[in-house]
Amino acid sequence: MKPLFNFYIIFVCFVFGANAQESDDVLFEIDEETFQVDPFVESFQKNSELMASSKEDLEDYLQLYINFRLKIKSAYDQELDTLQSFQKEFSRYYKQIADSYISNGEVTEAMVKETYDRTKTEVRASHILLNLSKYDEDTAKVYDKALMLSKRAENGEDFAMLAKQYSEDPSAQRNDGDLNWFNAFKMVYEFEDAAYKLDIGEISKPVRSDFGYHIIKKTGERASKGQLKTAHIMVVKKDSLQDPKEQIDKIYAKVESGDDFHDLAKQYSDDTNTASNGGYIAPFGIGGLNSKAYENEAFQLENTGDYTEPFQTSFGWHIVKLIEIEPIQSYQDIKEDLKKRLKSSSRSKLLVSKIKEDLEARYEVTINEDAKSYFLKTLDSTFDKGKWRFSPSENLPETYVFKVEDKEVDFKTFGEYLERQQRSLSKLPEHKVVIEDALNDLVYNQLLAYHKTQLEEIDQDFANRIEEYKNGILIFDYMSANVWEPTSKDTILQREYYTQNRDEFVTDSKIEGQLYTSASKSSIKEVRSRLKEKILLDTISIQLPDDVILEQVAISKSSSKIPKAFKFKEGVSKIYDYLDQYLIMNATEVKPSFVPEFNKVSGKIISSLQEKREEQLISNLRDRYTIKINKDVLEQVKQKFEK
Repeated sequence: MKPLFNFYIIFVCFVFGANAQESDDVLFEIDEETFQVDPFVESFQKNSELMASSKEDLEDYLQLYINFRLKIKSAYDQELDTLQSFQKEFSRYYKQIADSYISNGEVTEAMVKETYDRTKTEVRASHILLNLSKYDEDTAKVYDKALMLSKRAENGEDFAMLAKQYSEDPSAQRNDGDLNWFNAFKMVYEFEDAAYKLDIGEISKPVRSDFGYHIIKKTGERASKGQLKTAHIMVVKKDSLQDPKEQIDKIYAKVESGDDFHDLAKQYSDDTNTASNGGYIAPFGIGGLNSKAYENEAFQLENTGDYTEPFQTSFGWHIVKLIEIEPIQSYQDIKEDLKKRLKSSSRSKLLVSKIKEDLEARYEVTINEDAKSYFLKTLDSTFDKGKWRFSPSENLPETYVFKVEDKEVDFKTFGEYLERQQRSLSKLPEHKVVIEDALNDLVYNQLLAYHKTQLEEIDQDFANRIEEYKNGILIFDYMSANVWEPTSKDTILQREYYTQNRDEFVTDSKIEGQLYTSASKSSIKEVRSRLKEKILLDTISIQLPDDVILEQVAISKSSSKIPKAFKFKEGVSKIYDYLDQYLIMNATEVKPSFVPEFNKVSGKIISSLQEKREEQLISNLRDRYTIKINKDVLEQVKQKFEK
């Protein structure tokens, strides 16, 4: 039942989304605990956007909102928040949220604006990569080689050949160094920054990133279209009797002749995730799919309704239709989202120095200079080999190495940190630099750690978000203890439900055989006549007209491939007019509907029982607690949504 946790987190986020607002208007009370109107209104509005709610649903939503609050109140009454399991889970989520919540270092407006501008332009580039550890300070040899390759490319040597011969990016052997189209966030920042600043055809000087040195050639630039909504028809190789290329070409001929694209997708597409809805796939931007071939073909389409010729990807053969182009959002609409993404992207390291500066201005940091000398004397040649061990003597100084406010880091802690980090720190050129680097890193880490403990006091938005997650975890534990687990473990109750409600589990009947379709009724009549003449099970070998498509199928009555009136019986069917096509089926087997065994439907049984148990739980809670709704305030809210 764990996946349900995400739903409860989302619901809690909506419920608590307006905590920062201030209103004295009380919408309702539960045992004299008051609940203000503003959080409810914002929660309702957010749910309306996602769940297609409207003003007519407001009263129903208020009841859901009260139900949620009843569960939270009951959970606290059961002291679930004091359990060790809850405390462990909450601590883990607190750390995750705090780690991603760098409220102590503001992302500069200039960087956000630069990033937004780059989302409006797409770049294509090729590169040659020479690997180099990000900790390696001795870069001269690799840099000189990179510079030589850059000059050779500038002097006219074929960049693709140089990439294939010298690049240490494994993909260069198949793509000649071509990285296709990209925009902001798709590459490490150093690479992205250099590529955007080049002119088309220009070759960069060596560019350093955590991966090594890159020589970049900019091969294209174009305005971003934003996100594309597309639909596709996909054909895959299913057996040796059907050629997917021949199949897709026949389907393409139907598209060309004016047949409805989405009806054809329902009828012929082998993409089980999209066929039933007419081939529509989720909107995507550049780099948003795991198929560059699909992306490249789709982004070449210019106008709504345009479609590609058949093309092949690693998944199969496709025809893609452009449904809609969703333009890039305005700067103000996307600004906050960009800030959040910046903090978790490769750009974030550019902010570290600013963050540290801000934290040091907020909190007092005191460094013991004598500690540097102490540790400098303890490091020896074993540190350079990664074999140094910190062995504190009996007279280890009892003072601190540094402290943040009143939180001290002692000599033992710092020595153990050096030992743990030595494999990366030992790559630094001098022990003096090692000590300074380790001290800077640990001071920064301790500043962040201390700041995270203060976040709820200094950042109201963070405090609200923590409250959201705390209640989300709490209600998950509450539902697990009171609804989900008792039901999922009660196999006797499950079997009783199965026995008493067998009609709920009846499966659809299925039919198997060969399905023939064409826009030409005369062609289908011809096929039907030939099928009637053939011996049973030898029908697949008949000669088909060019405009007839054959599919081997096993489908239920609810399938989009056949009309609802289709008769389920063995043999050659009558001709049906469906989705602007004519079809017949040579059915080899009809599998009747049946009631599956208990273990096949146990999940559905548990779900039904849990729903009923939750309904009973809510009824009990409403009997236990006193609920008072302020009807005057509720009426004001209704009027607001009626305007």
